[in-house]
Amino acid sequence: MYIPAEHPASALIAIGVDASRLAARAGLAIVEIAGRDSVAAAVTAVRERGFTTLLPTSVATGTEYGDECAPETASAYLAELLGEGVDVLPAVRLGSPRLWAALNGRFASVIAERFRIASPCLACHLYMHLARVPLSLLLGAAPVVAGERDTHGGRVKLSQASLGVDACGRVLARAGIELLEPVRRVREGEEIAGLLGPGWETTARQLCCVHSANYTGLDGEVAFDELAYARYVHGFLEPAGDAVVDAWRETAEPDYEALIRAVLEGPGAA
Repeated sequence: MYIPAEHPASALIAIGVDASRLAARAGLAIVEIAGRDSVAAAVTAVRERGFTTLLPTSVATGTEYGDECAPETASAYLAELLGEGVDVLPAVRLGSPRLWAALNGRFASVIAERFRIASPCLACHLYMHLARVPLSLLLGAAPVVAGERDTHGGRVKLSQASLGVDACGRVLARAGIELLEPVRRVREGEEIAGLLGPGWETTARQLCCVHSANYTGLDGEVAFDELAYARYVHGFLEPAGDAVVDAWRETAEPDYEALIRAVLEGPGAA
């Protein structure tokens, strides 16, 4: 189950937290809980920025399967790892199927034809960042910590390619929110493992996605047209994110499909 991303106060009520009191806390950050990289990012953010209160968040995409308790398990491990000096709050789960559908489903054929690149993972990462925007704004534009990495031992994940990650950062900045990516430059998994400690592999599980590795070839390698990807980011991904952020200033539940259609039909469309 998830709480609608557009109504973050309900998510805080569900875990027994008062929004105004939480917003008043110094050292507050919203942290992504999606797997080991995100937990390592939370640890690094605490060390580098001195956060003392963390609100763990996961985002429902409708494409996941596996242990539904994985985000809560990871949050509990994070709390144990950080110790008494950091207050790790109960995890909240957010979601917006209509937003996901508008970004990834409804116009998939149009996007593939226009930009010559297609993967549901591309805009899904933007969706997950957007889903935390209303919560962050409710909490006084609390910074958001996420675990994207430019490379995973030399392997690139299309959803975490540099241009897309940079664009997501700009979209959140448009909303007045700082997106922190403290492990972005970490290349090797051994360094991530070092941040997590020896207990991670035996205590935590990560939800899987039905679209996993959809952008790899038969040999398992990632190969994509970098120019097409750049056109997609600048012609669709970032403008779509900006449109959603701007619409939220007017209403909590805009017509996402109409917003994304307008992006694709607008004068700035590639």
